[in-house]
Amino acid sequence: MNEIVIYAKRGKQILYGILCFIFVAVSGLLLMGGLTDSGNDSLGLIIIGALGFTFFGLCFVYYVINTFRRKPALIVNQEGITDQSTYIGAGLVRWDEIANIDFVSFSGQTFLGIYTVDPDLIVDRSSSFKKMLNQMNKGLLDTQVNIPVKILDCSMDDLVETINNYWKQTEIAE
Repeated sequence: MNEIVIYAKRGKQILYGILCFIFVAVSGLLLMGGLTDSGNDSLGLIIIGALGFTFFGLCFVYYVINTFRRKPALIVNQEGITDQSTYIGAGLVRWDEIANIDFVSFSGQTFLGIYTVDPDLIVDRSSSFKKMLNQMNKGLLDTQVNIPVKILDCSMDDLVETINNYWKQTEIAE
């Protein structure tokens, strides 16, 4: 059986990059406003502006790089599922590490959720900053791997069918 390689929708990447740029600009204005204002609210503006500028600036850089240097968001093959759909993507999750796969919804967005046998598997694999982000992500949903469905450039029916076929083959082989 052939592996399935899925890329992120280029239009979504560009849209997210533009939105991040707008938030960077607004955060920069807040930061400058806080630096030039001598009122009581200036410290709050400086903090909000600096945090927004840093966070959305990093997101902007991530989306710009991903737009020009495309790599697969998701790869499904006989080894397992390789998630590179987001900055904190889980990487390769082997079939024997997967307990269940289901669609989960959070904040109006649908994710392909992967439950692992070890609930701390992805957090333990991560390093430094990504570990902290994965730990925060773990507090939001029960699934350990959350792949945003709307950014994937494929049919969900084909994706689910391919995942089920590989998973069944793995169960038969065991």
